[in-house]
Amino acid sequence: MPIAPGDDPAADDVLLWRSPDSVPRRPRRVLVVDDYRDAADALQLLLDARGFECRVVDDPFAVCDVARDWQPFAIVLDIAMPRLDGLQLARRLRGDPRTADMLLVACSAFASPVDRERAREAGFDAHCAKPLTPHPLLRYLEAACGARAAQRADGAERADGADGLDGADGAVTRGL
Repeated sequence: MPIAPGDDPAADDVLLWRSPDSVPRRPRRVLVVDDYRDAADALQLLLDARGFECRVVDDPFAVCDVARDWQPFAIVLDIAMPRLDGLQLARRLRGDPRTADMLLVACSAFASPVDRERAREAGFDAHCAKPLTPHPLLRYLEAACGARAAQRADGAERADGADGLDGADGAVTRGL
């Protein structure tokens, strides 16, 4: 999904192509996939602190089985992994009816406009640039798993876009 006119997509920490409102409702489970275990563990700590149930997988060949069995609502995937990269993995997940509707978020240092387009074409719903600024990602995940709907029900969502999401296209910008 495009960002506001004049914005440079490569300059944003998070670029979204799928509105958080379109994600099927599931438990607050997030699968983090990264061959660099320290980065994955750090993200897991952040997600745990925000009330998500999180698992880390550092073997890309185990991801599809874990996703089918555990049924997370979101999978945060590194792109550059040995033997099976995140783009190939996203295509596999999208090709399996048991995982096809899960939210897929690329988390990668490969963040040029071309890299981001490749991620979108592979089936990712969002792209986060590394080094990761976690707050936009956390807000997107919270919105996708129902926090945004709860805010609307309480009348707490701000109409001026201060919730960190730019309207219907779901674009998240760096300044959050």
